[in-house]
Amino acid sequence: MRDENLVVARLKEAGLKLTPQRLALIKILKNNKSHPSAHMIYQELKKKYPMVSFSTVYNILNVLKKIGEIKELTTSENKAYYDPNTKPHHHFLCEKCGQIQDIFQDFRLRTEKISIHQVKDHQIYFFGICFDCLKKVAGAKGQS
Repeated sequence: MRDENLVVARLKEAGLKLTPQRLALIKILKNNKSHPSAHMIYQELKKKYPMVSFSTVYNILNVLKKIGEIKELTTSENKAYYDPNTKPHHHFLCEKCGQIQDIFQDFRLRTEKISIHQVKDHQIYFFGICFDCLKKVAGAKGQS
């Protein structure tokens, strides 16, 4: 997600009001690398705004997605997570702990091979077991 002021300016350009809930949600996502779900964001926002509804959170996320300030990540489990980093990158999903990590290694997608289509975006996911979970498994084996 870009600078907060730029996001606010984009919301204003889109004709949207700057509600305290919208501003708080932007602060939650700014520099957030945990790829939170809408439910996680709702739980965090509810601490400061107990009357906020899940629907409000979901609507704000959709607006931010529509204006290009966040990306929605969907996993094979049909769960959605949100990434404020809109620069091109990929993701690793740990099958043990559920953590999503950014992968900035360059894997070139040769779009000329699909030239009859207009490619606007793509998402690549790697599934497996993260380093931390592998260490725990190795540590547990060493203790037995």
